[in-house]
Amino acid sequence: MNYRKTALGCALAIGAPYGAQAADAVVVAEPEPIGYVRVCDTYGAGFYYLPGTETCLRVGGYIRYEIGVGDLFGADRDDDGRGGTYFKRARAALKIDARSETELGTLRRYMHINFQHDIDSDGGHEAMEIESAIIELGGLRIGVNDSLFITFVNYAGYVSKDDVIGYGPFATPQIAYTYKNENGFTAAVSLETGYDPFVVDSYMPHVVAGLSYAQSWGGVALVAAYDSVSEEWSGKLRLDATFSDTVSAFAMAGLKSDDSAPYSQFYGIWGGRWAVWGGATIKASDKASVNFQLSYDEDENFAAVANVAYQVVPDLMVAPEIGFYDNFAVDGADMIGGFVRMEASF
Repeated sequence: MNYRKTALGCALAIGAPYGAQAADAVVVAEPEPIGYVRVCDTYGAGFYYLPGTETCLRVGGYIRYEIGVGDLFGADRDDDGRGGTYFKRARAALKIDARSETELGTLRRYMHINFQHDIDSDGGHEAMEIESAIIELGGLRIGVNDSLFITFVNYAGYVSKDDVIGYGPFATPQIAYTYKNENGFTAAVSLETGYDPFVVDSYMPHVVAGLSYAQSWGGVALVAAYDSVSEEWSGKLRLDATFSDTVSAFAMAGLKSDDSAPYSQFYGIWGGRWAVWGGATIKASDKASVNFQLSYDEDENFAAVANVAYQVVPDLMVAPEIGFYDNFAVDGADMIGGFVRMEASF
């Protein structure tokens, strides 16, 4: 009995491999050699193909450290908004940009997340903020991004404290569409949600629309916005000029329907009915640029900010900055402060 079981087991052991090969051969794949990263230059430097796909990815960001001191940039703010001692911030920013081509145009997925630690008179504060999280297909964009009211005219000058006199809101949920042609003409419209206290409270969203034209000499851009909560409108006109390889300048004017104090509506956050901003960038050397900006509004708020952006080594920049603010209508309202930003990008 034991002999018969042994013989049967031997027969199965010998016959099983043959039967398996005859019915469905098992092929063991050879290990694939480690390949190199394929560079994707379609969308600019830093992109590479995700293995096995036609999606191009770029991972970047920066580490930033800032120190502010004085009435304008420091902490310990009093009832007049004055600072006086140090304010410090460490920020780690992560940017991920994935793009691929489809029959409807470029599909883009982009996010910018900030992780930061602030030090002021109340101690340390840690925070994470989503500065941008968007999906783009062709010219359509949905998600959270800085308002079209400021991105369409490219913010203001190239100083860190460019919003001493505010020029508009930042991150907000939006649905936007942008059209560009090869002649330098761009048109865009955005439906936006806003943030407290101007979050949309009905079926009517905030609406922003813009037109621009850009050439080698510079460009001109016009943007207008309607705040459906305050039922007020605002607009800005910007002119950029490139005089040479080393000198460029800009001028921008804002107008709104109400003449109340700053932040009385979502878009026109300057004081009074109108405001102006202007500045220039001078490339002093291959490593250093001098930037300055002046701004003024109808409420007689005036600000002047200047810095020197110096590239110590590739991807490491240091920018010391000084600023002055005054409300000419109020005695003793002047403020001055210093600021330095150190940023290492990747």
